[in-house]
Parts: sequence; C-alpha cells; structure tokens
Amino acid sequence: MSRTLSGLQAVILGLVVVVALGLGAVGVFAVGSRGWFGNDSLQVRVGFPEIRGVEVGTRVRIQGIDAGEVAAITPPTGPESPVELRLRIKSEYRHLVRVSSTVQIVSEGMLGGKVIEIRPPIREPGKPDPDLTVARNDDLLKAGPSTELGDVISTVGSTLQRLEKGEGTLGKIITSPELHNAVVAFLHSTKDAAERSKDTMAAIQRDADALGKLPIIRGYVQDPVAILVRAKAERNRRTFAEGELFEPGRAVLTASGKGKLDNLASWLEGLKHKGSEVVVVSYADSRASDAKLAPATTRQQSEAVVNYLRTSQKIHKLGWVSSRKVTALGMGTQPPPQPEREELPPARIEVIVFVPQT
Repeated sequence: MSRTLSGLQAVILGLVVVVALGLGAVGVFAVGSRGWFGNDSLQVRVGFPEIRGVEVGTRVRIQGIDAGEVAAITPPTGPESPVELRLRIKSEYRHLVRVSSTVQIVSEGMLGGKVIEIRPPIREPGKPDPDLTVARNDDLLKAGPSTELGDVISTVGSTLQRLEKGEGTLGKIITSPELHNAVVAFLHSTKDAAERSKDTMAAIQRDADALGKLPIIRGYVQDPVAILVRAKAERNRRTFAEGELFEPGRAVLTASGKGKLDNLASWLEGLKHKGSEVVVVSYADSRASDAKLAPATTRQQSEAVVNYLRTSQKIHKLGWVSSRKVTALGMGTQPPPQPEREELPPARIEVIVFVPQT
C-alpha cells in the first residue's frame, strides 16, 4: 500500500536532500583542495642515495610530531643520482622547517617501519651559525645519514676482521707476540710490586715491635700485655662479635652496631670510678683474615668504637673536670696475652673497664 506525500512533506524532503548534497560537495572540495594539510601547506624536497623502503604516504615527523607525509618519489636520473622525495608538511608545522634543517630516514624500533624525521639545525662550535630562515616551497633540504641494524652489524664485523688482521693499535697488540709478552710482563711486575709492598709493611710492623722494646721508645709503642693484663685491677668486660658492630673486614660502624654500643650506657656509667681506665681491643679471625692486613683493620675498628663512645657516652669523663684514660688496641690475628676461660668469637671487639683495687 503506497502513500502520497503532502505538499509540505515533499518540500521538507527536498530541502534535506539539497542540504546533504551541499555538505557532500563542500567535503569533496575541501579534500581535493587542501588534502587535509591546510591551504598553506609546505612542500620541500630531499635527495637520498637510497630510500630503504620509504614509499608515498610514509609519515614525516618533526620533533616526534606527525607533521606530514611523503607526497611523491622521483626516481634517480642515473646510477649515481639521488632518489628525490617530495615531503608535504601541514601548515601549522611549516614554521618549524628551516633552510638548514636535516632530513633522515629512521626505523621505528629494530624491525619497525620507516619514518622521515626532519631535525632542527644544530649549532657546532667553531663553525658558522646555521641558516634559520623558514623553508619555502620546493626548497631542497640536506639529507642526513640513515643507520640500519644491518649497517651496525656490518661495521662490527668489519672491525673484528681488522683486529684479526692486526690492523690498528689494538689489533697490533693482539697479533704481535712481542707486545703481548710485554703486556703480560708488565702485569706480572705489577703483581710482584704489590707483593713486595705487603712484605715491606710486614717488615715495618716487625721493626715497630722491635723499637717498642727500646727503653726510650717503648713508652710510645703499645704493649698488649701491659694494656690487657692488670694484676691489681678488676676487669669488667663486654664482648661483641665483629658482625654485631661492623661488616666483616670493615671499620665503619653499622646502624645496628651503634645501637648495641648505646646499650652500654648504664653499664659504663656505673663504672666511672676514680683511677679507672677503658680499653677497647679488637681481634681478627686468624683462620679467615690476612695476617698482614689484620693489625691495621682491628686498630681502626677499635678506634671507631672509642670515637663513638667518646661522643655518645662520654666514656673519658669521670666528672665535670676529671677524666680517665681510654685506649684503642688492634691485636690483628694475635691471641690475647692470657688464655680465655670462655669460648669467644674469633673475630670480636671487647670493651673493658679496669677498676683499681685497693
């Protein structure tokens, strides 16, 4: 069953059709005249020895922004002539393209597609300033080098081949027996020098021990027996394994180590007797430590504890005016002067307070 439109309905329908056709015509005109690049779009040229898969429609970027596309590709006129690309830039980005801008073909990722990058001019020290004039239509821009993964692999392979042939300084060292032997001899001499240095330090330590026995000098050299054995004094001691206060082989107190020393506050305060002395002595594990380095390490550990207790606990103070002697002693891998009656950690730090007995 058909229905006839009234006169008013026919007029309205006609207007709708006319408007739709008008809009379509405007859209077609806009696309044809502007190509979505604006009335004032820019077209520039650039030549490359090879375009590495670039085709019409490949995106053009400026500072990472999609700013245009490849509008046309002109084949080379001869074997040594460049392939010319015509780039079309959107009107709002044309002011970013300068006469001295550089154009490169880059890959998006290792295996990605191609993109054209227009890079801004670069000022180089010692060279004239680049031309910052805004590019005009049909200007020819400079092409920059385009590096591919294959180029990098080829360069690495070429470098390795040169090394194998003995080319260059490194290649000569690798392939020359004389230079190789000279390098090996130098490394051996360096190792020998280090060993001699250790022996020298040990000799210095032995000489110091001998000097300590001389009547005039022994007052300035520490005697472990005189410091640690006090027949007329009461010995009060607190012992810490090395790992409780320091990292193994180090002489810097850890945060937990400082906390353990802080816990000595009340004990030390109760031993501030007249004539008392404090000794901090450190021992290294004779089975796990270098006997040549251990004396210095243990001395530094004892000094670190003394310095911290002086600052935090004022262990050297007996009152407002009076003070007492505080000694830091590093025993290295030597055993204590008297045998221990209890089992103690081989690497340890002892805080001892000697109180004289009347």
